[in-house]
Amino acid sequence: MGNRFRSAAEILLWCPAAASRCCTQKGGTLDSRRLDIEWKHDDAAADAEECAQARSFEITEPWRWTRQHRNWPSELESLTHPPRRLWLCGQIPGCLPTVAIVGSRKASVAGLRLAFEIASELTLSGFRIVSGLARGIDAAALEGAVCSAAQGGPAPLVLLGNGLPAIYPPENQQLARRIVDLGGSLMSEYRPGTAPLRHHFPHRNRLISGWSLAVVVVEATRKSGSMGTASHALDQGREVCAVPGPVLRGTHDGCHDLIQSGAHLVTCARDVIEICGGIAEGEEVFERGSRGDRVEMKCLLDQHQLTLDQVLLVTGWTPLRLLRAFCAVESQRS
Repeated sequence: MGNRFRSAAEILLWCPAAASRCCTQKGGTLDSRRLDIEWKHDDAAADAEECAQARSFEITEPWRWTRQHRNWPSELESLTHPPRRLWLCGQIPGCLPTVAIVGSRKASVAGLRLAFEIASELTLSGFRIVSGLARGIDAAALEGAVCSAAQGGPAPLVLLGNGLPAIYPPENQQLARRIVDLGGSLMSEYRPGTAPLRHHFPHRNRLISGWSLAVVVVEATRKSGSMGTASHALDQGREVCAVPGPVLRGTHDGCHDLIQSGAHLVTCARDVIEICGGIAEGEEVFERGSRGDRVEMKCLLDQHQLTLDQVLLVTGWTPLRLLRAFCAVESQRS
């Protein structure tokens, strides 16, 4: 929960009682240090209350998913700092093309609607949506994915910045419940019971981008955490897409910066699908892998023992083509 005031003095406009407590006995002047202390105390108490609400709602007991598991996601192995294990509630994510949708927590109505629509259409087209569970764009995208998952699309994947089985923020608890009920996944690299500390979320964002073929930033300022996710995506060789918006409000400045730096300008799900390789609606990724690609992938992995990053470099394939071939090889082995 963020502060609602830019400075301690602004509290006086809304809370006269605070002013009376912070006046000195001589002349009634303000003791700003005392006001700041009380303000920080109240804000910390509010954060503690939210954490308590998050702990009060539990999905199921999480279980540990390690890198030794045969279905451990290969996408994460190419990261500079891959997680050693993940804590999971729900189903193990299958091998599907995945798109991350992220953006502002204080999004406009238009931004929320667009995030919902893009996620919904991508899900109906066979893409899995991954995001955080933050207020705003993240939640809107997951709502759209859930609606389409109920119609047969893949259920979304959520990566949290706190330990399971608690859900944070607490207002998205029912959304988390529906994701699990539809066969989706809630994951965290933090041990069960870990509080949602501020520095966890930027660290978590590398997993959101790492799991994805593309990261779509729907609405973001220059200081938005979504810009960090986009930066991770660029470092990881993922596609970065951004939705433009009004130039005078400042709410899309981050998106505009990304576009000027070379990110794909997108306005709908079809734009994202074309960028990711044009998967036809309803087709799973491994069904599109050609026999020649499967044979080449198996040879490079088994005989030459290349990593996926090295295969990508040697073959010149797009990330989506690589994923198709890899999934085809793995499906034959299982």
